[in-house]
Formats: sequence, structure tokens, C-alpha cells
Amino acid sequence: MTVALPAPNSEDSAAPPISRLRAQVGQIEDEVVRGAIAMIDRSPLVATIEQWRDEARRGPGGRPETFPMRALMVAMVLCPSTDHPVLATAMTDVLFRRISPTMRHELGVPKPPGRLDSRAQLAAYRTVRTRLHGLFDLMDPSSTPKNRRLDPDTYIARLEERRAAHTDEEWEERARRLEWFINQIVEMSVRALPRDVRRQWQGNSAVDATVVPTFARPDRRHRRKRKGEAPTVVTHSADPDADWYIRNPTEGKPDGEADRAYWGYEASLVVSGSDDPSKPQPFPSLVLGMATLHKPGRQPGRQAVRALANIRERGHPARLLAGDRAYSSAKPEDFQLPARALGYQPVFDYKVDQLGIQGSYAGMLQIEGAWYCPAIPKVLIEATIDLRNGTIDDATYRARLEERWKFLVLPKAGPDAEGHVRLRCPASNPAPVARCDLKPASVGPKTQGRVRIPVTAAVTSHPPTICSQQSVTVPPEAGAKLAQPLLYGSEEWRAAYATLRSTNEGMNGFLKDGAREALGDPQRRRIRGVAAQSVFVALLLCAANLRKIESFLAQRAAEAAGTARRRPRRRRTRALDEWFPEVPPLVSSASGSSDPDPPTAA
Repeated sequence: MTVALPAPNSEDSAAPPISRLRAQVGQIEDEVVRGAIAMIDRSPLVATIEQWRDEARRGPGGRPETFPMRALMVAMVLCPSTDHPVLATAMTDVLFRRISPTMRHELGVPKPPGRLDSRAQLAAYRTVRTRLHGLFDLMDPSSTPKNRRLDPDTYIARLEERRAAHTDEEWEERARRLEWFINQIVEMSVRALPRDVRRQWQGNSAVDATVVPTFARPDRRHRRKRKGEAPTVVTHSADPDADWYIRNPTEGKPDGEADRAYWGYEASLVVSGSDDPSKPQPFPSLVLGMATLHKPGRQPGRQAVRALANIRERGHPARLLAGDRAYSSAKPEDFQLPARALGYQPVFDYKVDQLGIQGSYAGMLQIEGAWYCPAIPKVLIEATIDLRNGTIDDATYRARLEERWKFLVLPKAGPDAEGHVRLRCPASNPAPVARCDLKPASVGPKTQGRVRIPVTAAVTSHPPTICSQQSVTVPPEAGAKLAQPLLYGSEEWRAAYATLRSTNEGMNGFLKDGAREALGDPQRRRIRGVAAQSVFVALLLCAANLRKIESFLAQRAAEAAGTARRRPRRRRTRALDEWFPEVPPLVSSASGSSDPDPPTAA
């Protein structure tokens, strides 16, 4: 259907001109702008940026700024928070079109150029773009040449030129700046949650890495000729800080082919989770921190620790930390030991080759993250292996776990200040929970009916330390790779792991909503390089956290007012009452009586 627009000289004063209609589209309310200003003013971002600029300044400076850095930061926060892409054009539109004159005046933004003054509009855009690149240059830890697809010789020449422009210490300082900056952006949104709600979270978290595609074509490479040989790069990508992210590679396909592959980065994110899965969560799950974006699959443990260390530095608590099998496979010195030193207790699942006996110390056997008596029967050691192989069902598996835990080596006390923990044999004094002939005091009336440890001749002739002593001291690095505080397969472990992991996966899906933050859409964040992309991702995380907080507070207010909408059950089967019979009463055609058996005449 065609809509007739009023003529320019029409007497219909109720219809505004088209230029006025366009100006009103996407206007940001002053209340929203003031909220963004308050967040920026509460954070140390602007003051720190000014300090970095003073340190980097090598002369008296150039022409006066068109608008202050505070205004640019407000525009950077407003774009993703109002469902707009984080582009220089969108930020220009926010500063010069979408906020009111009152807010522009408060932020120190000059009067916008006229709609027909294309040169002034281009100048405004270039000002914003220049300020953005100037900001990223203060914290760019990468010396790779960007924004051009280069041949190898030109690429190497420009790379060496850029590396020589700064010392190693300066490059490292830039990396520290970037990591601090992006986590301060995330922290702004976390602090938006009321303190009384925020303090109810006790520290349970989940860590995971998710793909962040970049706005650039990948390297053009020759296929490798031999297995184990790296492919030759013919043309470098315009975003060489990124690399291939391959999900679910399919066996039997030629090299370079997979189910899904992206040229991009990987974001290691830490998300807050429920402290008690048996109760409703009294706070929203938020992204707490992130590591600087990195090449996919590179040192996931170290990247996670960087995010965790920043979270702890900002004063947040640490408790259980769930991670998938990529983290249980990390080197202990890269992930497990640093995470425990920060106060986190890993909660893992295991790969097939990580089941059963995986280590020993002082004669104790480490089985799926816990220490056990060396005389534990083989059938109990291999319970999880048998379940994975399908030789036993879940009921049998749970019964075997109950028997296995009777051979568990128990802690005498919590870890000391250095992380060492004292463990005692289940048959040791003063309170044995098992009977063992190597410890005669455990065999008596008090342990009647308890499990009897089957002592073999080999153990009797050469008893290990745990059998010859009442207790042993275990250092932090012993069995650190697979150790976890919850018993693997227990109800407590299942609830914690499933809840925290689902929280993390749910957040990844929340962030990739195409109508909102659209983390998986590279066209909504087009400036290339690890610095720009890391900052843009942090802004998207900030917007997602704010959206979750707003929804949580609205739901809490509705529940307090008694107007909360209860979600109906989504049962797809039909209810029994749909088959309730509708039987009409019987009516006699002769007498009109509804009596089914009318009396007969005598």
C-alpha cells in the first residue's frame, strides 16, 4: 500500500517534515544518558586515560579537542546499551544526533553539523574515529600491521618496523593497560547491581572460552604437504591478531575443512553462578571478568587465570570454579595451581584417559580427583570407566561409588597457609571409619560392621607411608592437575557442575542474541586489532550485564508488588479432562419426560 506524503506547502500542520521525523528516530532519553555519565564518572577510566596520554605525549600537543574523552566514553557505553553496533559512525551519531542539546552541552560536545553539510558531517566522523584510534594506541599490545592484506615480505618488514617503535617494556605495559581497561568496563556494569544483592553472591563461578569472529578475511594459505608441517601463508589477513577457530572437526575431511570454522578471536569469560543449586538464585548471573582476546585454543588455562586474577584484584570473592575438559587438561602450573592460589576450587569433568588411577603420593592413589587407600578393589577403581563403556548402568555405578568412598583418605584439617593439607588413612586413629589389619586399633567393637580393607601380601611386606603412619602431609602440587574438592559423581558434584556450566553456556547464548549484543556478528564491530576488538567485546559484556540487572530488578519489584507474571507450564500433551464425556439427557418422544425409565400404567 502506498502512503501519500503531504506536500511541503500543505496546510496539514499535524504532520512534521520528513527531516524532523528522521531526527526523532532513535533519540536517547536524558535519563539513559545521565545513567551512562554516572557510570563513567564513578569509574577511574577517564582519569587513567588522561594519565596515559600525558605519559605518551612527546611535545606541547596539537589543536584543542573537539570534545572531551568523557563524552567519547559515554558514547561508547551508549551504543551497545541501546542495541546499536559499536562503530565509529554509530558513536558519531550518538554524540551529534541522538542525544539532546542539554546532554551535548553537559558533555562538552559542539553543535552538530547541518544535515546538508556533508563536509562538516565527515569532519565530525573523522574526529570520533581519530579519537578512537588514539585511545586504542595507548593500550595496543600487538605490533602486527592491520587493515591491509599483505604479502609475507611486506608483512614482515612492517612488523619489524612496528616492533622497533617501542621497547619490550612498553609493549608489556600496553598489554597490562588493555587488560585493566576492559575489566574496568565490565566492573562498571557489575557495580550497577545494588550492593545488597551483589553481596549475596559468595563466589561460585564458571569459566569458559567462546569464539569472537572478526571483520576480516582469513589468511590465504597453501595446504600443508606433510603431516605436522605448518601451512605456508600466501597473503596475510587484514586482522592478523586473529586465527582459525574450528568447532567440531569432522574426521576424514581434507585439511582446512570442518563443521564450523571462523576467523576470529577467543574470549575467556568468567560468569558468576549459584552458590546453592537447590534454592532459587537471589542474584543475576553476570560476566565478572575477561582476559584480553587471544588466538583460539592458545593456552586456555593461562587466559582463564588472567581473568580470575583481575576479578580477585577488584575484591570479588572466590569459591567453586567450574570449567569444561579444556581446563582439566591444562598444565597445573598454568591453571589449577594459580586458580587455587587465588582461592578458587576447581570443579571438573574428565576425559576418558583421565579416569581411574591417575597418580599416587605416599602410597595413596588419586582416582578422579580424590585420594584413596592403596588397597581399594579394582572394580571400584574402574567404576566410571565401566559406566562410560556401557558395561554397567547408572544404578550400579552409584552403588559402586558409595562403596568406593568408604576407602577415601580423609583430611585431618583444612589446608595451612602454604596450601599443604594433612590427610589420614580411613583406618587411622583417633576415629577410624574402616577396619584394617595394618592398624590393629581400627579393629574393635567401635568399627563393627564397617568396611574391612583387604590387605594384600605385597602391602603387608612393604607397607606404603600412608599405611605405616597415621597421617601424611600432601603438598599443593601433588595430584594438582585433576584434584577437586567435591567427590566426582556425587550429588553435590553433579548439582554444582551442571548448574555452573549451564550458567556459562546460557550467558554465551545471551551475548550472541542477534537483536541485542550480537557478539557473534563481526559487522557490528569493524575496527580491527586485538585492542579494539577487546574493548568492543567488553562494551558488549557491559551492556549484557546491564540488561540482566534491569530484568532482575524489574522482576524483583513485580514480585514485591504481587504483579509478577507466572509462566504457564509448557506441556505439549493433552490433559485428561479434554476427554470428559458430554452426554445429553435422554428425552421421551411421547411424554417429553427426561426420566430414562418412565413408569408404566397398571
